[in-house]
Amino acid sequence: MRQGPGAGGRGSGPGRREFIGAGLAAGYGLATPAWAKVRREIAQGQWAPRFFSAPELETFRVLADLIIPRDDRSGSATEAGVVEYADFVLSESNDRTKQLWRDGFAWLDAECWQRFGARRFVSCTPEQRTQVLDDIAWPRRARPEFREAVNWFNRVRDLVGGGFFSSQMGVEDIRYIGGVFNPRWEGAPPEALRELGVSYEDWERRY
Repeated sequence: MRQGPGAGGRGSGPGRREFIGAGLAAGYGLATPAWAKVRREIAQGQWAPRFFSAPELETFRVLADLIIPRDDRSGSATEAGVVEYADFVLSESNDRTKQLWRDGFAWLDAECWQRFGARRFVSCTPEQRTQVLDDIAWPRRARPEFREAVNWFNRVRDLVGGGFFSSQMGVEDIRYIGGVFNPRWEGAPPEALRELGVSYEDWERRY
C-alpha cells in the first residue's frame, strides 16, 4: 500500500484494511441504497455532483486517493467510485453536516494559504499537503487549536473508508466470501480459541 503520512499509510498509521470496524459506515448508514443509485448513474453516464462544488470536488478527489491509493491488491478510492458515492451521501445529509464539510474544505485551503501562500490545498506540493494532514490526522497528537479540523478530517477518512469497503472493489479487496456454503468447516482455529480462553470441550461439558 502507498498511503501517505497522515492519511493512514504504511509505516505511519492504519492501513486500508484496518478501516474495517473503525467507523466504516461513517455514521451515514446509506451504503447499499447509495451505491445502487450511484452505480446506475455512472453506468448510464448521468452522474453529476449534487453536493460538492467544483473546487470541493477536486480537493476531495485528492484526499480520497491520499487516504486509499491504488496498491498491488486493488485500485484507489476514486477508481472505486468513492467520490460519486460520497457526493450522494452528503447530498442526503442534514444541513449541519453539510456545513461542517464546507467549513472543513474552507479551513484546509485557508491553512494552506497561511502556511505556504498556496491558494488551495490542491495547489500545494505533496510535501506541503502531508505537513498539513499530519497535524490533523492523529487526534491524540493534534494540538488543541486543530480540534475542529481533526473532527472534520475524521469524517473525511470515515466516509472514504466506508465508501471504499462497501464498493464492489472494496469487497473484493478484503476477499469477503460471506454466504458461501462450507461443507468441511471444522470449527474455529485452535489458536483463536486459546486466545479467547474457550474450547469446544468446555462448551459441551457446560451445555
